[in-house]
Amino acid sequence: MTAAFTYTPPTPLAPLHILDLLELAGSQQRAGAALSMHQTTVCSSLRLMQQQFQLVPRQGAAVCRHGHNACLHHLRLAYREHRLMAGLLRIGTDGLHQRLLDGLASVQRVPPRYRSGDHWAELVRHGLLDGAIVSSFGLERELPAGQVPCWEGLKAVPLGELELQLVASTAEARRVLLPRQAAMPLLRQAVAWRGLAAETQPAACQEEAAWLKRARDRQLALPLCSGLLGPEWLARHQLQPLAEQPAWIEQLWLLLPDTLAAHRTARHGLQLLQTRINQARIATVHALQETMPEVAGNQHENQC
Repeated sequence: MTAAFTYTPPTPLAPLHILDLLELAGSQQRAGAALSMHQTTVCSSLRLMQQQFQLVPRQGAAVCRHGHNACLHHLRLAYREHRLMAGLLRIGTDGLHQRLLDGLASVQRVPPRYRSGDHWAELVRHGLLDGAIVSSFGLERELPAGQVPCWEGLKAVPLGELELQLVASTAEARRVLLPRQAAMPLLRQAVAWRGLAAETQPAACQEEAAWLKRARDRQLALPLCSGLLGPEWLARHQLQPLAEQPAWIEQLWLLLPDTLAAHRTARHGLQLLQTRINQARIATVHALQETMPEVAGNQHENQC
């Protein structure tokens, strides 16, 4: 069996693992589901950690809402080292890019959530994540061509590009379901430039099923990468590309701590992600050739 299915957090760090998943999932209910344990167990573990490590809740904080101090930070770094010993990385991403991580034996799965680039950076810096997939649509402002986003103590390693398209239950949809403004500001800006209206998905509804239900009930379009999902997924959910399809290219980076960027486990994970992105780009072109041949032909000419 692979590392993803055999790795177990060391017993002394089990309460920290629960606390980390609680921070990353956003609620005790979602953390319990991710951990396959009852919500009351998550709650009792949180109280134990707060008592024993003198953690004070931080109301309104973007990260470490349940408390943070130097002792907890060192404990998280120790847990990171233990994961690396097992050849494992804890990488976070959002629902749009979760398919890049699905099934990777060297990645410890965490609940996907839409966050800004700055938010991802704080989670990596505090040791809650070993890495994060950051989209150019999650940045505050557009970067000049070739420039890489920069956060102190972290390195953004280019992963490649993906093309996003809008799909809906009807090809004439004119409203788009999007994450909240703070999570992907440039994606919302791109939608506005196209003359499309945006509707915000509640932050509490991060699961794929919740997005699909709201989009179907309200006849909203969804942004996605068809190369990651495949035509079978679109057919199963009865989704089709919008009649007037925008061409949205996003740049992706793997955000890592400076001290981890050269580690063999990180390099291996980087190679796997770059391969998946290249495969998704090829699959997207093939899908467009079948459904929208004129658009695909124009894009091929532009790439050449």
